[in-house]
Amino acid sequence: MNETGQTGSVAGEGAAKPSEGSRWVAATSYLTVFCFFALWRSKGDPFIRYHAGQGFLLLLAECIALVIALILETTIGKLKLVGLLVVVMFQLITGLGALTFSVVGFVKALFGEYWHLPLLGEYRDRVPGFHGEV
Repeated sequence: MNETGQTGSVAGEGAAKPSEGSRWVAATSYLTVFCFFALWRSKGDPFIRYHAGQGFLLLLAECIALVIALILETTIGKLKLVGLLVVVMFQLITGLGALTFSVVGFVKALFGEYWHLPLLGEYRDRVPGFHGEV
């Protein structure tokens, strides 16, 4: 939220509206491995770089959640009812969370908006090869 109480993009305030091509490339960065295409195309375009960094972090978080789900399934998942419930709930929560973040990021990028990815967006500038001016 900014000073006026409205949610807005602090990073994108006053910046020129990105081109349609930039918006589509930035939007694809939220579609799992297509973030690497956006990373490749981000040279010289801060809007694509912004969303590509977040898309990469989202992909990394999805991979970590997959590894945790596999560990839970092979350990706690062996218990009859409680194990099954824990594994299914973890997979449901992480899967719906990743899907929600991907859809919202895709739509925001497509509309040319800067959007801060919850929980992961603050690490966007730490993605190797990125030194965002945004």
